[in-house]
Amino acid sequence: MGLIRSSLIDLKNGLPPRALAEKFHPRGVVFVHVPKCAGTSFEKALRSHYRLSRVAIDPEATFSAAARTLAIPSDTDSQHEVLTRASEMRREMLHYYLSCGYKCITGHAPLGPQTIATASKTHDFVTILRDPVERYLSHLTFNTTKASGHGRIKQAVEAFLESPRAHVMGSLYVKYFSGMPMTEDFSSPGALAASKATLCNLQSVGFVDDLETFATDITRLTEHSIRIGHENKGTPENSDHSSFSTDVLEKVTRLCTADREIYRWACDKFR
Repeated sequence: MGLIRSSLIDLKNGLPPRALAEKFHPRGVVFVHVPKCAGTSFEKALRSHYRLSRVAIDPEATFSAAARTLAIPSDTDSQHEVLTRASEMRREMLHYYLSCGYKCITGHAPLGPQTIATASKTHDFVTILRDPVERYLSHLTFNTTKASGHGRIKQAVEAFLESPRAHVMGSLYVKYFSGMPMTEDFSSPGALAASKATLCNLQSVGFVDDLETFATDITRLTEHSIRIGHENKGTPENSDHSSFSTDVLEKVTRLCTADREIYRWACDKFR
């Protein structure tokens, strides 16, 4: 799979592709896909309505590109360093594709207030949130059981939870919405405040446990009927985490302190 999955099609009616996309989609949309938040199903539904102008930032390809940039093998034990660079790369790619004029941009791309400020006249920004502990455990289950891929966790769970990557996984909402560099402290008061400010500037914030309301909101926003299916088997809300010990659950809860604060605030603000 290439670095991106995109389409920008000229239907041979004499209009250049960008002008054609403007005709059918006067306003664009950016979906900030936080991992393990039902984003795959929504992304598929959203992209089906933007066939003339859409681009999805591919996580596997950006991880591979980051490894090449750092001259580090993609299967290295220094996975956290590569993931950090890949996240920065995705943010840069988001800015690039906004500048290109793509109408539908989706992917695991961190967002910040400067991104919205420069694109608010042309694009709406949306995302889906999930209870952080549930999200973390789903992420952990997925990455410890997958056979391969950029997010694979090879360590025992207990050892992984002491790693730098484990701490970042507990603050994904801050990582995705604060606009801060990937090397900053995502648990700082300033980072939390910046994340909340960014979320306030989004046109729609949905929740995994109420996707029907989110789909209705996006239908209104895009003027396209959006129906969110279940792209991945085993929906997030029905995940079984009974295999985790009490100690692991307690550690995960502590790691998610910053995201839990943001999630509680978001539930009060947007529900």
